Amino acid sequence: MRPSLRPLALAAALTTLVVVAAGCDMLGGGGGGLTGKAWQWSASTTTAPASQSVVPDPSSYTIEFKSDGTFAAKADCNQVSGNYTTSGSSLTIVPGPSTLVACPDDSMADLYLAGLAATQSYAITSDQLVLTTTDGTMTFD
Repeated sequence: MRPSLRPLALAAALTTLVVVAAGCDMLGGGGGGLTGKAWQWSASTTTAPASQSVVPDPSSYTIEFKSDGTFAAKADCNQVSGNYTTSGSSLTIVPGPSTLVACPDDSMADLYLAGLAATQSYAITSDQLVLTTTDGTMTFD
C-alpha cells in the first residue's frame, strides 16, 4: 500500500499561500485600500510647532500607491517615485528619484516630501487617507 501524497501537497500549497500573502503585505501590496486611487493632499497638522494648514491646491500634491510596493507622486511642479511598505496600519514611505524643476516660492513641495518620508502609520476612513508622521498628520482626499 502506497502512502498518499495528497496531504503533503495540500500542506505545501497552504504554506506557499501564507508566505505569498505575508510577503505582499510587507511589499506594500496588502495596503488595505491604499492602492487604486490617486490621493490628493488636502491638509496637515504638526505638533512642534503646533499648527494646522489647508493645502491651497490639492491637485498639485498627489500620491498613488501601486500594488507592487512602489508609488508615484506629484510634488507641485515635480514628479517623484519611490517605495513603500505596510504591516498592519504601519506605513513606511521611501521617496526615490525626483525631477528637479524649480517650483514657485510658495510651493509646499519640500514640506510635502518631508511629511511622506516621516510617515509612520495610516488610516482610511470615509474615503480619506490620514498619514501619521513623526510630528503630526497629513490628510488626503
